Amino acid sequence: MSGILPQALVVLEAMTAWMLATSSAVADAAASIGLHNEALTLGSSILLAAFLGALVLSLGKKDQAKVFISSEPISSESIDDLIEEDFRNMAMPHEPHLEGGFLPPTRLIHSNSLEAFDFDNENCSGQFLVLHRPTYDSKLDASGNYRYGDYFAGKKRLWEIRFRFHFKRRVSLTDLFFGAELEAYVPVNAATKRVMDLSVSGMRQVVGDRLYHTLGEATGDGEREQPAILLPLWAFDQFLETPEGETPPELTDPNLPTYGHKRVGQLREYKRLMDALDLRPGPTFTFCFWGVSRFCDVMTWQATGIPIFTPIDLNLYCGKPPLHLVMYTLNGDDEKRHLQSRKTYFFRVCFWSSLKRPDKDVVMKVAGQSLDLLKRRRKHLSNLPKAASQGLSLFGLNVFQCCVDRESAP
Repeated sequence: MSGILPQALVVLEAMTAWMLATSSAVADAAASIGLHNEALTLGSSILLAAFLGALVLSLGKKDQAKVFISSEPISSESIDDLIEEDFRNMAMPHEPHLEGGFLPPTRLIHSNSLEAFDFDNENCSGQFLVLHRPTYDSKLDASGNYRYGDYFAGKKRLWEIRFRFHFKRRVSLTDLFFGAELEAYVPVNAATKRVMDLSVSGMRQVVGDRLYHTLGEATGDGEREQPAILLPLWAFDQFLETPEGETPPELTDPNLPTYGHKRVGQLREYKRLMDALDLRPGPTFTFCFWGVSRFCDVMTWQATGIPIFTPIDLNLYCGKPPLHLVMYTLNGDDEKRHLQSRKTYFFRVCFWSSLKRPDKDVVMKVAGQSLDLLKRRRKHLSNLPKAASQGLSLFGLNVFQCCVDRESAP
């Protein structure tokens, strides 16, 4: 294995240089049709930063992250364990989906919901919605016979994330960071770090000092930094400002893509408009993000879309679920690291795929009111006749299903 890693590094560094050079050459040619070098270079750089490091890590990593699935039944008096049926009882869908919860917790949330999920903290309130193609079933995906299937028709994106923000105090764009962070340090070898540094350097040439990337800290005195990558706000693909007193479009509105401003085809103008935003109390700010989705299948928890190198298990890159999608400001000027004690969160959600759930403690931390629903459900089932919980059938129908469904409703 020690002999493979240096050879893989040489190949990856060569590919990195080739992809960055190619993106610049293609951008020069594309300029004549209105595309921009920044957009192409940023796209290739993001791919390198996210996935090439994962390949090298996969060559040297032996231990796989644990998938949290339990098959043993649990008692109605405790929540010492969770099984698949418990997630159904907490109103999670039967089909594979994205799953997660806000911090501070409200309830478990999931992708492709009929309505957006509300969040509220001391700095910001709003709604959040995740759309995702059924990438676990290629035939279903191709058919379009699933919720939001009409929206994804003809699009290459695998998912889309939509936000609606009501800020409770004015925020400076120069102080605001948006991106992803991990819960704990993930060890990487020297080869992986070299490739990641090279890739992030390419991204920084486009984004500038507004990009912040850290592998985190495994050891050291005092508080340690967590792994994270943060981007400027113009990394969002679409935004809309709705004046105070007017009704913003719902995040589930099929016409939402026609509102506001999009980054595609007008990167410089989009950056100018975004830099002019005044994030203040009163208006409603809507943001959508999907730009790199076709290279990251969160449903199956894999990096995708790069021939030869993918698919790659995301756990090889992030350690294990969950991932945290965050927006925060930093306090203090002397310290350069993004320490937790310096962060003021405006939005924070942790998420995972239902096909690769995290440890029980993670679920419990963000489940909020869903745990109360689960407890009521368990108590209700314990009081039903035994035939109800076992599914007594009459002509193929569970005669107690109406009781079960009524208790499960949130």
